[in-house]
Amino acid sequence: MRRRRTPAAFTCRIYGVLLRGKKVLLTRSRFQDIEFVNFPGGGVELGEAPRAALLREFKDETGLKVRPVRLLHASEALHLSTRRPLQIVSIYWLVKEVSGRLNRGGNGEDVVRLLWADQDAIPTQEMFPSDLEFVSKLPSLLPL
Repeated sequence: MRRRRTPAAFTCRIYGVLLRGKKVLLTRSRFQDIEFVNFPGGGVELGEAPRAALLREFKDETGLKVRPVRLLHASEALHLSTRRPLQIVSIYWLVKEVSGRLNRGGNGEDVVRLLWADQDAIPTQEMFPSDLEFVSKLPSLLPL
């Protein structure tokens, strides 16, 4: 029987969901030796407001300044990191583009490139469980 790891700490992650018609903006990112697809965003730093983290992370990863429109989803299940003894709590906001220029080539750090995906063709096979939980609910959370 496999023993469940107990997390030693947790991290709060915040992501922006930017739409253009029926397409959604995604990032292809790299962490250590793995590449994955998720939404633009990242960690909320200690002492930082979640909204400020969303604006900072979105701008850093995409080059775009956005305005949060409304909260879409927060983690419901227990999500554990496969790399560290961490519990991951993810929050997803619908955002609206305000200004800036999309940096499709990534940010030169963790984001390798940006891509637009049809809402019904998001590459879920390359996502982590917390993002999969959100994507499974996405159609019911977005306007038609």
